[in-house]
Amino acid sequence: MKNFYKKRIVGVIASFLFLATIPLVAMAGGDNNDEKTYCKTKYPILLVHGVMGFDELAGMVEYWYGMPDKLVEDGATVRSAKLSAQANNDLRANQLIEQIEEYLADTGKSKVNLIAHSHGSTTSRQASYMRPELVASLTTIAGPHKGSPVADFASEELPPTIQGIGFAVGDIIGMIIDLFSGYESLDQDTEGLVAHFTAEGNAEFNAKYPCAGVPDSNDPNARGADRETFIVNGKAHTVRYYSWTGNKQITHYLDPVDYVWPVLHAINKHYGMYEDDGFVGVTGSHLGIVINDSFKWNHIDETNQTLGLRDSSSADPKSILRQHANRLKNVGL
Repeated sequence: MKNFYKKRIVGVIASFLFLATIPLVAMAGGDNNDEKTYCKTKYPILLVHGVMGFDELAGMVEYWYGMPDKLVEDGATVRSAKLSAQANNDLRANQLIEQIEEYLADTGKSKVNLIAHSHGSTTSRQASYMRPELVASLTTIAGPHKGSPVADFASEELPPTIQGIGFAVGDIIGMIIDLFSGYESLDQDTEGLVAHFTAEGNAEFNAKYPCAGVPDSNDPNARGADRETFIVNGKAHTVRYYSWTGNKQITHYLDPVDYVWPVLHAINKHYGMYEDDGFVGVTGSHLGIVINDSFKWNHIDETNQTLGLRDSSSADPKSILRQHANRLKNVGL
């Protein structure tokens, strides 16, 4: 009988010790959420905003609403770029390169992972083409790699007087956004911004800054290369390409901004583009590995705006970005 109880006691102690080791094993292992390393990429992440964008507005609202904190919680090193809110691509690309260099100096790293939304996508493409040795990967969200019919409409259909007023108002809005972001002296160029996204302007951009990640065809199933290698001072530097986008317009009836997208969608349809996120065409957003091009998001849901209002059945943009950081981590980026 004594032997029986002895065995039972030994068994309980052994079980207790085994269970006690589980957390220790998890801490020493791979991608456990409790370790806070799920998003710990080799290279820091730089988020790049689009038109009328900011890093943080009035110290309260992030362009990437709640997304940087989510990444940092799980081990990522993250910063949000601050470029001119309304400007031509050349100006913004040079601003971005300067900020990449500052970021790398601060972190002691050699490259960044760029994750860009909307106009930030072509800005990041140009910066990557000009300085590929600074970029490990480029991920674009609703990137207008084939331009935007909305820009053609503004250039072709609006009377010159209305265009002039629109450009002036756009510059003023850009200055206000930058002022409330804490940047008073950034240049604005709404006219150059619109010209960049017209069919003609986009064709010139793609010829000057070609990208293997952008499909040559407009076929919805066409895909570009998943990476591109550049030679700088005799050394090879490879940039990996990824993308995703939404394909809806109104996704939450309490979000007042949602009612802009059906209007822009109608303009896109007028020019023969039938599937978009309310602004950017789905097919034209493809770059490299297309993670998904049918999220139930409109153009600002993609950055978790307005304040996270979206279709309740849609994917969480914060989770998608978090998963992508882990994807970058797992391929050594």
